[in-house]
Amino acid sequence: GIEPEKVTDVEVGFRHNSQNLNLNINYYHLDFKNERVLNGAYGPNGLALTSNVEKSTRTGVELNVSYKLNEYIMLVNNSSYNYSIIKEQSIEFSPILSPPLIINQEVIVAKNRFKVSLNTRYQSKSYINFENTETINEYILLNGSIDYDFDELQLSLFINNITDNYYFNNGLVDWDGNNKYFVQAPRNYHVSLKYIF
Repeated sequence: GIEPEKVTDVEVGFRHNSQNLNLNINYYHLDFKNERVLNGAYGPNGLALTSNVEKSTRTGVELNVSYKLNEYIMLVNNSSYNYSIIKEQSIEFSPILSPPLIINQEVIVAKNRFKVSLNTRYQSKSYINFENTETINEYILLNGSIDYDFDELQLSLFINNITDNYYFNNGLVDWDGNNKYFVQAPRNYHVSLKYIF
């Protein structure tokens, strides 16, 4: 049967806001009993399946910081580090699709009606099976955008995966024992026109 989840959540945070710096740091520690976690399998409808696990712990640090370097340049960072472990019948392993380290670093340059942004994302490797033998490799992704403001209209050009990186951010070990990965989009562009009224 399915047991209800129970969790003890302890969090401690620090915030600092000034003219040039906004900083948020949060530490969390979650102790679960009977947590429902991804088990690496998919049902006939294509939805990811979950299972109860006896005991699990998730702990880590989340960072959100923006720093105005000067009149035109801003640096924005959203990052997280987590250490997660599952204990099931005296065996310990890491949860599926839980990369320990994610870093998002953005540089924004704005002058007059123009804004140019460049964003780098790093994601460390994660496991796709309970046995922790099969992984999704780490990857780095580079995205950018250019915005022009026409008062009520805002025109934006987005360029995703600028370096045309071949990467996966999801996967599974199929019923036949073969690894299956979800390949993400190659370099792509799109334009957005926003009307503000």
